[in-house]
Parts: sequence; C-alpha cells; structure tokens
Amino acid sequence: MEKKMNGTELFDVGSSLTLTREPIKMDHRSVAKRPGYKEILCAGFADDCGISGMKYLVGKSVVPLRRIVWLLVLLAGLGLLSYQIWDRVSYFVDYPLNVNVKLNYVEELTFPAIAICNFNMFTLTYTNEVNLTGILYEMYGTFNPNFDNYDIEITTSEQFYRDAAQQPSSMFYTATWQWRPMELDAVQSILTDFGACYAFNTGNDKYGVRKVRSKGTSHGLSVNLDVNQWDYNVGPRVGAGFQLMLYEQGDVPLISDLGFAVAPGEDVRVGIEVTKVVNLPPPHGICGEKSLKYYNRYSVNACQMECKTDHVVEHCGCKAFFMPGNANVCDVKQYYNCLQYAEFSFTNKTCDCPVPCTQVIYKPSLSHAKYPSDAYATYLESAYGYPREVFTANMAKVDVYFQELSVTEITQEKAYGVFALLCDIGGSLGLWLGGSILTVMEIIDIFLKGCCRTSWH
Repeated sequence: MEKKMNGTELFDVGSSLTLTREPIKMDHRSVAKRPGYKEILCAGFADDCGISGMKYLVGKSVVPLRRIVWLLVLLAGLGLLSYQIWDRVSYFVDYPLNVNVKLNYVEELTFPAIAICNFNMFTLTYTNEVNLTGILYEMYGTFNPNFDNYDIEITTSEQFYRDAAQQPSSMFYTATWQWRPMELDAVQSILTDFGACYAFNTGNDKYGVRKVRSKGTSHGLSVNLDVNQWDYNVGPRVGAGFQLMLYEQGDVPLISDLGFAVAPGEDVRVGIEVTKVVNLPPPHGICGEKSLKYYNRYSVNACQMECKTDHVVEHCGCKAFFMPGNANVCDVKQYYNCLQYAEFSFTNKTCDCPVPCTQVIYKPSLSHAKYPSDAYATYLESAYGYPREVFTANMAKVDVYFQELSVTEITQEKAYGVFALLCDIGGSLGLWLGGSILTVMEIIDIFLKGCCRTSWH
C-alpha cells in the first residue's frame, strides 16, 4: 500500500519492511572539473616521460633550489644534445663517401683493344702517286701556303687519309697472338686524332673480343713493326716511331693525348694493369651518363670528341677527317684557315661530360731494351742484304700482356646513411638526457593526451 507523508512516498511491502524514496538533490559544485591541457602536461610529464631528472623539475614536492639545479642540468644536456644533432645532420647532408680499394684475382680477363699508329701520316710513295706532295710542303713547310695550283678536292675524302697512311702489310713485319701467327685481317683501319691507325681486338671482326687465362708475354700480343723511314714525308709530326694506346672495346681512342710512343731500335714490354672504377651518382658522387648523338656507348672520350666535333662544325662548317657525324670533311685550305684554329680554341672550352659510374682502365707499364741485338742485326744483315743500321733505324718490337690476372677495384660507398644518423641521435639522447628514440614518442604521447583528451585518453 502506498502512502504519502510530508512529501515522502512510502511503500508498504509488508509488516516487516518499509521502503522510502526521496528526491535526489544534485549540487553541481560538488562535481570535480576535468583536468585541463596544462594540468595534464604538468601532472603526467614526470611519470610518463623517460627523460632522467624530469621528475625533479616538475614534481610538486621538490624544493625550489633543487628544482633550479635540475633545470640547469637539463638545459645543459638539451644544449649539448642540440649541438650533436646539428653536427650529425650537417655531416649527413654533406653526403660523405668512402673509397674502398680491393684486389680481385680472376680466372679470365678481357684483353684490351690496341691502336697502333705510325708517326708518318702521309707516305711519300702515295702522295707522289696522286701528285699531292706539293700540298703537304705548302701546308707544313711554308708560312704562306698557296693551294691554287693543286686539286684539293681529294683531301675531303676520309679514304684519302686511309690510303695515304702506311699499310699493314708493310708495318707488321711479324705478328703473333699467344705464340700463334696472326693474320693481317685481325687488325682494322681506324681514323683517329693521330691519323689512320690499325686497331687490334676491337670486337668488330670475325675473331670477337679476345680473352686471356694466363699472365705473361707468351699469352699476349707480340708484333715486330717496321717504321719505313725511307717512306716518311712532311706532316704534322717531326719524330719517327709508333704511337700506341690501350683502351676498352667500344671507347674512342684519343691517341694524341693518351697514347705512348715506341721508338725504332727498341724492344718494349707493355705490362697491363687492370683497374675497375665504380663511382656513386649524386648526391654522394658526381658520376652520370648522357645520350650522345654520334656514339651508342657513353664514355668521357666519346663525349669529348662529340663536343669537339660540334665546336669545329659550328666555327668552320666542316669537320676533321677523324670526327664523327655527317658534316663534310674540311679540305686542306679549310684546315689551314679555320680548322686548326678551332681545334686550338677548343682547349678553353668546357664540355658537359660527367664521369661514368663504371669504367675499366688499362694502365700500361713499360720497360725498354735495345732491338735488334748485335747478333740478331748480323743475322738480318746477312739474310736480307741491308746494313744493320737499317734495321736499328726502322724496326721495333712490342709485347703486350697482363702482368697479373687480377683487377684492382676502386669503389665509392656511402660513408653515412640514415640508419647511422638515427643511431647517433639516439646515442646523444641517451648520453645527455638519459632518453632514447622512444622518449620522443612518449613526449608526443603526452601532448596528444593533453590536446586530444576524448579520442586519445
């Protein structure tokens, strides 16, 4: 039975129990306020943050003097931490690198291409035959040449320079590859900045690229060369002998600048040392490649030759006989009046030719001896009927071989990466503040707890 007494509802549930329901009065002043952003940061920073000494800085029971001491200690640690982080980041953005040198012994090595050139660019026999000896004297023997009385059209043909050079049948007295006689079709005529030369092991013939599995002179190229001084003519060079160059297949041989000379009367041993260079691209290194107009394979030599060709064609409207491209070959008159000056001015021109990221370098190591010996000269004198001075003045012997079946590999590597940077930053945090990378996450968590209380806390 339900009764009311002084506004209070009573429920009669029997003789032994009476329940009373009174209205609840809410006092809003008794409800605690939710902690604000500042309170959350100050209250939880010391407990939630893993930085050593932070509890002495923000703790409520710490006396002021102790708080000041710990404040100074933490500020000093923060300053040193900031300096070390700045130092490590500065070092990282400098993109440092290391250079590692390693000697690798291999079972097989690719033999380099070899260019062999006679110092005599125009044989006297040929220029007399085509009545051009006078042109050469006008060009190289006088200061005021006159080409009006000569047919200079022939000098615009690349074939003229091939025909005017010494032919392989007279240049190669004997030639062997790994002690086996070598046919003359193993050398190819090439046009270079040194004139018409003959290249061995270019890979463009039926023999392909030759490889070597043993070191020493018996496993390389051996040639006896005849300079034919009796057939020398006036030209751009006043010496007598041969210019040789070792280069990688597919590269452009700049023989005038990078070759080495062999004089008549010498037995020259050319030991080869192979070096492979692996460079890093930017930002750590400076290597790179670019597409070339005249060559399928990039190299610094090919890029320089292409740049030089464009420079000459731009100034003269024609090119030198050894340059690539479809421009007309300059005749002797254009050469004298323009091309030689354009080539000279090119020495002051800077070409955009980056260092390749990978390149193989064949370095020659030369040793010399007299050739032929007195005994061999006596034999040659009796066999051919010429005075021994003829052989000493015209013949040279060259052996080209690998000194070791090894490759010196020079590799650029990153000296300081992202992982090393993070390790150094973590080490600095632990040294100066007793923290770690996770301490950074704790600080972020504290700020998220203060600003995103509903979704984060």
